[in-house]
Amino acid sequence: MRLLVISIALLVTISQAVAQDQDKDHDQDRADFSGAWKRDCTKTYGLKISRAADDRFAVTFCFPAGCNDHAWIAGTPIAGDPKFKIVSDDEIGLRRVDNPETWLMYRRCSRDPASWDATNPAGRRRDANSDQVPK
Repeated sequence: MRLLVISIALLVTISQAVAQDQDKDHDQDRADFSGAWKRDCTKTYGLKISRAADDRFAVTFCFPAGCNDHAWIAGTPIAGDPKFKIVSDDEIGLRRVDNPETWLMYRRCSRDPASWDATNPAGRRRDANSDQVPK
């Protein structure tokens, strides 16, 4: 009888541990990767990641002049996509096409994907140059 009680207690403990691990995996699947991602937050190019559906994202390249009109990768979960490596909540890797063994690492510089539009450096340069008078 004692062996039965110990076995049941062990089974319950193991079941709870497995359930917690599954919850962690599920939370990672539901992580929000939205935002402005750059290799260096001072640079004017990087990735704009926007939520496309409940657990899917659209990844767009952004350049100094602005972001592409269409997503480079549409509908990716990021977590579980072999093109991506999740390092932390604010750091991901993008697999290089020319060398699949290496990763381009990106850091989240803003959680708001629209921050690309608000900080468009091309527009700022144009505004700054508009009031200069040539000599």
